Amino acid sequence: MAVTFRQLRYFLVLAEELHFGRAAERLNISQPPLSTSLKQLEENLGFALLQRNQRGVQLTPAGRVYAESVRQVLTQLEAAEAAAAQTARKVTGKLTVAFVPSMLFRNLDTTIKEFHEAYPEVELHLREMNTVSQIEGLMNRSVDLGFVHSVSLPEQIAEQVLETERLMCCVPRDHRLAARGRIRLSDLEDEKVLLFSREFAPQFYDKIVSLLASRSNRLYSGYHIQHWFTVVALVNRGMGVSLVPQSLSRSKFGNVRYLEIDEAEAEHRVSLLWHKDNHNDLLPLFSKFAAQRVG
Repeated sequence: MAVTFRQLRYFLVLAEELHFGRAAERLNISQPPLSTSLKQLEENLGFALLQRNQRGVQLTPAGRVYAESVRQVLTQLEAAEAAAAQTARKVTGKLTVAFVPSMLFRNLDTTIKEFHEAYPEVELHLREMNTVSQIEGLMNRSVDLGFVHSVSLPEQIAEQVLETERLMCCVPRDHRLAARGRIRLSDLEDEKVLLFSREFAPQFYDKIVSLLASRSNRLYSGYHIQHWFTVVALVNRGMGVSLVPQSLSRSKFGNVRYLEIDEAEAEHRVSLLWHKDNHNDLLPLFSKFAAQRVG
């Protein structure tokens, strides 16, 4: 797997802070995806960049050399983007982008702001939509691009996978499992497991039902919920537990804990979608822009 722009950016901030908590806060992410990104980068390179000891986090000799090179590369890239943006200010057109709400915890808001600044003449329309509505919008051409979680797609829809994201167990802070760092799905037996209604994202719903059903768990179906934020808000009030995308661990609900799940299959895709026959010239421009930043 190739080294990504996001991995380099995360590593450089970590190399400057030498502290996972401060680096995650500066990047506006939680610590798990930062640790995962570093692990993937080190695996791609074949050598360690950081080491932990009693004094904290330190760069390895190879890490110091790599950090300096990465700093130069990213500085040159930012300069190139700034120069290109000056030329790109003449780019015009209209683009309609849809997204599921949890994308706001994956830097989509910052991406939109930076795109507006780089291409001020582009008329960008944003629509908050569930997955089913996005597919319908892409098919009838009322939407140009969509950001969704795992989904089975019609043949006419193209997909760019941005990241494979882990699912986490969300529980109230006073829950019997809250003190654990990791759990198995079998630990949720007899728990009241909350989830949004199936009509809003059937494939994602079925994925979680399948994970739980294989371990004799069951979902609580008494609530008709449309968004993940509502699910986490209910968990925050002690009304149940849930399996949620890792990105939601960045939400600021004070009474919840997010626990890692042992099962390898507890994951899903985060993807960018568009219709294969959509020839809007802004599609490849925005897709590339977003792929470097969202996550």
